[in-house]
Amino acid sequence: MPYDIDHEIELDNDSTDQFSGFAKETTLELVEAEGGKLLLRDAEQDDAPLMTIDFSDKLKEILGTDTQAIGQHMIHAAIQVIMQKQMSQWHAHVYDKEPTHYS
Repeated sequence: MPYDIDHEIELDNDSTDQFSGFAKETTLELVEAEGGKLLLRDAEQDDAPLMTIDFSDKLKEILGTDTQAIGQHMIHAAIQVIMQKQMSQWHAHVYDKEPTHYS
């Protein structure tokens, strides 16, 4: 199923924190597990991985050692999409309010 870029990101609009709705700071790590799976996980938690990338054996043969670099690019692209969506929603949230005073 393709990713729906127009899907809404849930925001906490009831919070008084000016940065509510934005992801809190976290450190991510990309780890290669047994069998060549790439796991993206929170470095500070031992929970299940946030994302798993598993290339087929045939593709691993073709790519060789480039699988980790390609996985990094895939994750970077996903993070850019999320950041762009958050910034777009933040700007819309700020600028769509009626001003209290007109100059």
